[in-house]
Amino acid sequence: MVDISKSINQIVDSVKDINLSSHQQQTLGVIAAATAVTSYSLYKLFFQGPSDGCPVVPYSNPLNGSSAEFRKNPREFIQKWTEKLGPVYRVHLFGRLYTVVSGRYVREVFLNNDFDFFAGTNRRFNMPLMAGIPLGSIPNDEGRKVVVKHLTPNLKYFTARAVENLDIGLKEIVGDLKEPKELPHMFPLVQRMVARASASVFVGKELAKDDELIDVFQNITTDIGSMIRVESWLEPFDTFLYYRMWAIGKFSPSVRYYREKMTSAMGPEIERRMKAAKENPDGWDRPVDVLQDLIENVKIPKNATVTSHLVNYIMALIFASIHTTSENGTIVLYRILQQPELIEELLEEQKEILENNGINPNGAARDVFTFEIVKGLPKLDSIVRESMRLRNEFYELPHSNVGKDKIVLSNGTVIPPGEDVLINAWYNQQYNGWDEYKIADEDRSEFKPYRFLNSGRPSTKIGDDYLVFGEGKHACPGRWFAIQEIKTIISLLIRDYKIRPSSDVIFPTTIATAMPFGSAIIEKK
Repeated sequence: MVDISKSINQIVDSVKDINLSSHQQQTLGVIAAATAVTSYSLYKLFFQGPSDGCPVVPYSNPLNGSSAEFRKNPREFIQKWTEKLGPVYRVHLFGRLYTVVSGRYVREVFLNNDFDFFAGTNRRFNMPLMAGIPLGSIPNDEGRKVVVKHLTPNLKYFTARAVENLDIGLKEIVGDLKEPKELPHMFPLVQRMVARASASVFVGKELAKDDELIDVFQNITTDIGSMIRVESWLEPFDTFLYYRMWAIGKFSPSVRYYREKMTSAMGPEIERRMKAAKENPDGWDRPVDVLQDLIENVKIPKNATVTSHLVNYIMALIFASIHTTSENGTIVLYRILQQPELIEELLEEQKEILENNGINPNGAARDVFTFEIVKGLPKLDSIVRESMRLRNEFYELPHSNVGKDKIVLSNGTVIPPGEDVLINAWYNQQYNGWDEYKIADEDRSEFKPYRFLNSGRPSTKIGDDYLVFGEGKHACPGRWFAIQEIKTIISLLIRDYKIRPSSDVIFPTTIATAMPFGSAIIEKK
């Protein structure tokens, strides 16, 4: 039996770590209490799922369903129930009844415009809301449009500055290395490099020299994201989760700090650019970066200033790119550290390709690792794809039906408006029992570094069995930039430094994180 009064007290207590005033806590507490009771009642009354014959994983807890069993051993849970129930079934997780979609059926989700990834994700983790970005000020698909229009077409042009800043970020973390240095974890190194490179492209070369702004680029997603801890008892209360995330964006000192840092750095530069363009429209030295494209093309809402609105845009780009690229880069690096013999093979490939192109392997990073060179490292590219394919992923990429009508999958499963699906990423990317991608004597769950060498399937190529970037026309449009950064990070590290593991490399098996663990020794060559 669920104790409602106890749950309400837990809800009210849970907002105290957001640093609200007592009055703000009282107000949010009242909202929380009403929301909790209403959400719970509606859940009990209506959350039954459609009668379409779709099998359901049995559960007895009406609030949290199978969450505890799933969290205990997600791989075992998914394999057990997918084998029993088939590629499409329902499971009660995280306070909701989801339709799980596996195998070839995933494309029916990715290719249907009424399935919305942002709506599905924001239900439990609404980063723009937690960052204080006004609702509706930046449409969900606006980030995609910015990347498609202003970033990807200029990727070759941006390569030199990105490589230069990757190198700067690398040296900031490792220092002069007069003696070998132990790095307890590789993520801070990769994260700093990605933050530097991304800033140079997003806001320009001058602002990328601002160390405090780079700190914002590096840390904002992790810090804000860590403020929302979704305890199991809280999961069924969607509306309260929304208000809790809203309170973080509205009242958190950390959010306010990051916004002020971005505003103080970007504001003067935006004003300078606008003034220069106005005074000398045909003769000023126009910067080439995403920020300048936004200044020239974005319509500013009536209730916003130019700077505040562009800060929101850059925030949205940061949330969509830096953490995920840093995490994926870290995963690739740990796979290589787990098999350090790969380093020599990658160095040989790098040396051969550079010599074939008449490039001095010991030259400046920006002159060596050009767009064409980084793109043409097939062994490294295979390792990148294989490492990301084996990410610690299970039920991922939630999509909500945001249309007015029910969606019927080809097997007859019905997803009503407002209901959600989860993609069975583990099944599609790692399960050996999927006949469509089964190859005799090959274990899809095993790391095989050159699995995709000469396969015609580079690390940017999406497919039913490689869902890291999604699929269809809504697939991540920034994947070319992300992959270029990751491959350059590995290339720089192995060219200029000796790096070896100093502890066991551990890859996680729970849903808590996708991040591997392990320390490494780095020294100059």
